[in-house]
Amino acid sequence: MKADINVTPLVDIVLVLLIIFIVITPAVHNSVRLPVAKHSFIPEPEHGARYLTLILAARRNPAGAVSGPGLVQVEGRDGQDAAGQALSFDPSDPQQRNRLVGVIQNAVAYLSDRRVFIKADLDLPFRQVNELIRICREGGADEASVVTREDKQTARGGG
Repeated sequence: MKADINVTPLVDIVLVLLIIFIVITPAVHNSVRLPVAKHSFIPEPEHGARYLTLILAARRNPAGAVSGPGLVQVEGRDGQDAAGQALSFDPSDPQQRNRLVGVIQNAVAYLSDRRVFIKADLDLPFRQVNELIRICREGGADEASVVTREDKQTARGGG
C-alpha cells in the first residue's frame, strides 16, 4: 500500500481563494473622495458656542484656480481682537503660526473635550488641511475634526 495525498480538496480551496482575491482587488484600489465643506471667508458666529472653529480658505489666482492655502481665520468670539476685528493668521509665516498656536492654546484651555473644528475649502488638497491639524495638535488640542456638509446646490436625489 502506498499513501498518497488527495489534492482535489486543496485545489478547490485554492481556486475559491483565487476567485475571492480577484473580486476584492479592484475595490481595494478605488480611492474614496471625502466631501469637504465650502465656506466663505467671513465667519458666522453662533451664540453660545463652546468650541473652537478654524476656517481655512483657499487662495485663488485671477483665473479662479487654487494657488494654495489662504489665511486661517478663527470663528466665533475667540476669533476677535479688542477692536472686534476677526483674527486671521498665515501658517507659512513662523511668527503668525506661533500666534495661532497661542490662540488655540488659550481657547482649548477652557474646553472640556479640547476639540477643534476645521472648516476647509473643498478645493484644497488634504495635505494642506492636515498641516492645520498639526498646528492644532501643537496648540494642545486633543482632537481636530474637519467639518463637512452637503452642498445643497449640487445635491442629487437617490435613484
